Amino acid sequence: MTLTTILLIIILLMMALLVWTMQRIQLQNKALLQNERDMTQIKTAMIERESGFQQQLDKDIKEAQKRSNNMQRNVLKGQIGEQFTPFITDFPYNPSDCRFMGEPIDYVIFQNLHECADGNVPIEDVHLIIAEVKTGNARLNQRQKIIKQVIENGQVSFKELRIKYCEDTEDMRVQIITQ
Repeated sequence: MTLTTILLIIILLMMALLVWTMQRIQLQNKALLQNERDMTQIKTAMIERESGFQQQLDKDIKEAQKRSNNMQRNVLKGQIGEQFTPFITDFPYNPSDCRFMGEPIDYVIFQNLHECADGNVPIEDVHLIIAEVKTGNARLNQRQKIIKQVIENGQVSFKELRIKYCEDTEDMRVQIITQ
C-alpha cells in the first residue's frame, strides 16, 4: 500500500466520520427543535390554563363577594327588623312592655306589666317572656339554645342587688338582698 492509498483511506474515513457526525448533529438539531416545539406547546397550554384559572378565580371571587354582600344585607335587615319588631302591625305584645337587648337574646317582654301597674289586669296575667327574633332561615345560636333550655328547666330566679358605697374608702360593693 502506498502512501497515497493510505492517505485516501484516511480521507475517506474522515469524510465518513464527518458525514456520520453531521447526521448526528442533524438528528440532535431535530430533537432540539422538537423539544422547543414541545416546550412552546407546554408553555401555551400552561398560559391557557392559567388564564382559565384566573378567569374562574375572578368569577369565584365576584360570586363570593356577592354572597357576602347579600349575607351582610340580610344580617343588617335582620338586625333592623329585630329592633322594629314591636311596631309591626300584628305583634302580639304591647311595645311599651318590650325591652330590646340584642345579645344574647333580642327581647325581654314584660307582658301586661303596665296594665297590671295601672290596676287593669291581675298579677296572674303578667308574664315575663324571653324572645328571640329570627328572619329567613336563621336559627338559634348555641348561647340562645342554652338560655331556652335554662328557662324550660325552670333555672330562673329574681335577684335584687343593692349597691353600697363606703364614704371612707370610696369603694362600691354589690350586695344581694335576700327576703
